[in-house]
Amino acid sequence: MTKFAIQNSEDPMSTLCRMAVQTDYDDLPAEVVRHAKHTLLDCMAVMIGGSGMDGIPAIVDLVKDKGGAPQSVLPFYGGRVPAAEAALAIGPMPRAMDCGDLHEEAGHISEYIVASLLAATGLRPDVTGKEFLTALVVGQETLIRVGSAYKVISTAVKSHDCGGHYIFGAVAAIGKLLGFSQELLENAQGIARTMTQPHTMAIYAPATLMVRVHHGLVCQSAITACLLAEKGITGPRREVLTGPNGYLRTARWETDAEPLTRDLGERWESTNITTKGYSACYFSHSSIDGILDQMRTHGFGPDDIATVHIDVSTSGWRAVCEPTDVKWHPRTVPECQFSLPYAVATAAIDKSVFVQSYTDEARQRQDVRELMSRISAAEDPSVSDWGARLTTTLRDGRTITTEHVYVKGHPNNPFSEQDFVDKFRKCVPYSVHPLDEQVVDTMIHDVLYLDKVDDVVASLLLPLTPGN
Repeated sequence: MTKFAIQNSEDPMSTLCRMAVQTDYDDLPAEVVRHAKHTLLDCMAVMIGGSGMDGIPAIVDLVKDKGGAPQSVLPFYGGRVPAAEAALAIGPMPRAMDCGDLHEEAGHISEYIVASLLAATGLRPDVTGKEFLTALVVGQETLIRVGSAYKVISTAVKSHDCGGHYIFGAVAAIGKLLGFSQELLENAQGIARTMTQPHTMAIYAPATLMVRVHHGLVCQSAITACLLAEKGITGPRREVLTGPNGYLRTARWETDAEPLTRDLGERWESTNITTKGYSACYFSHSSIDGILDQMRTHGFGPDDIATVHIDVSTSGWRAVCEPTDVKWHPRTVPECQFSLPYAVATAAIDKSVFVQSYTDEARQRQDVRELMSRISAAEDPSVSDWGARLTTTLRDGRTITTEHVYVKGHPNNPFSEQDFVDKFRKCVPYSVHPLDEQVVDTMIHDVLYLDKVDDVVASLLLPLTPGN
């Protein structure tokens, strides 16, 4: 394996670009490739499940009304549109379910990278599976390392900031797919630096449809940055990440540039991606696991619960507990997805939190609302960023206190390949475009053996498209 280190006084983005440009499929360890296939299967699953959720049809209509060169396939809705417009439409789909993967410090990962790559396939005559997987890995790696340096989860969220680093991962992936040179990719990343936008907690508290639409804007901007670079537009390359004008300097706290290039090329942070098992903000998952574990272990049901009190981290409080008037009385789908009491009450009653938990009927259920009124929460900085401490008091007088950190899907408690397949099948019924069993079986097989695939569009996009 090649180790990529900062040369002379170059910006760390130049080092990351060198990693992206020089890394070939054969350089990737087997574990990294296996994990990339699993994250791709997972992202395709949640894209299928979210394809018809609120806001998606409206964005597709906007894209189709704009028209333009028929470059990239528009899955689920049919036709071809300009690649950047396809990115705008595809980007929100895998985010809509709020069941995509993430990194514990860098936030959401594969949703941005996969959507950008799928949209960018229309910019080439054909794309092989090996090329797609390599681009996926270098995009994930870039996004994770920049987000870790920015301290997105451990620090930024506590300051009501979620970072604007996502575009850098998407640009790295697209540039790799398009065969960019080092200079071309650095220019694209320099352009991307000028396009980073504040990703604040305003879209989460209270939650709005911009939670998912933001992804489309990032993916669209990433493709635009790459196309501009291809046309000869130069970008600021000397201080993309560090220095007085670098991205890290936009933070209102002390960032850490060391993760940007630490063991770059030898250690792949993409293998530390966490998979979601529930369709809700990940800051709720430890609490969901907690109430379900308590119910199994101590043999009680939702009607036996007198009260539930949950201590959460500062980051968790920001995401799923404030403003309290909305989080304890959510109405819209995004508000419910980012409501801790809604997620915990739903889990206690249904033993599941998935797409069906957010239908019009589900959001009006009185049993869920009544149990929510018996759930309280408090911000406790001693709780780990993604963890939760649950104290449940039962009507018979028993009090149960447990702490939960490593939910199913965490690198310390990972999904098996069968878990990924099961989740994929669980998402299929929610597709806006019906998929028959043979299509589903073939797609699962093609993703898990993507290194054998010669045409990614034929395997990943056309089966999801009407008329194909």
